[in-house]
Amino acid sequence: MEVTVGKKTDTLKFNYKALFNANKDYSTYDANNNNMGDGATNLFTRILTGDTAVIIDIIKVAGGFGKISDDDLFDAVDEITEDGAKIDEVLAELKDELKNSGFFLKSITAQRDAVAEALPIVKSKEQTDEIKQQVTAIERILKLLNENL
Repeated sequence: MEVTVGKKTDTLKFNYKALFNANKDYSTYDANNNNMGDGATNLFTRILTGDTAVIIDIIKVAGGFGKISDDDLFDAVDEITEDGAKIDEVLAELKDELKNSGFFLKSITAQRDAVAEALPIVKSKEQTDEIKQQVTAIERILKLLNENL
C-alpha cells in the first residue's frame, strides 16, 4: 500500500523492521514490566475489531517516514480512506498485508498458540469477576485470530 505523509510518498513494508517496531511500540507488558512481544498480534487484532486508529499505528511501523506530525498522519488516513468512504477496504488490505508477511504471520501465529495454551491455565484459576473477564477476552481474541488466519 502506498501512502503519502506530508510531502513524502512511500510504500508500507511489512518486513522484519516493521515487525520489530510493532513489537517494540505496541506490545503489552507483564507484571514485571517485560515486553510480551505481542505488538504485531495487537495490531492485527485491532484491525479485526475495526479499530480505525490502527491505520496510523501501522503507517508508523511500516512506513519509512521518520518523525511525522499527527496532522500529517490524519491527512494521510483521510487520503487513503477517501475521507472514510473506503475505511473497510483499507482495513481489509492491511489485514491481508499482515497475513502475507512471513514475519508478521509467524509472530501472530506464535502469539495465538501461546494464548491458546494459556487459556486452560486462566480457566483453572478461582473464577473471580476479573478472571471471568480475562477468560472472555482471551476466548474472543482466539476466535478472531482463528477465523482470520
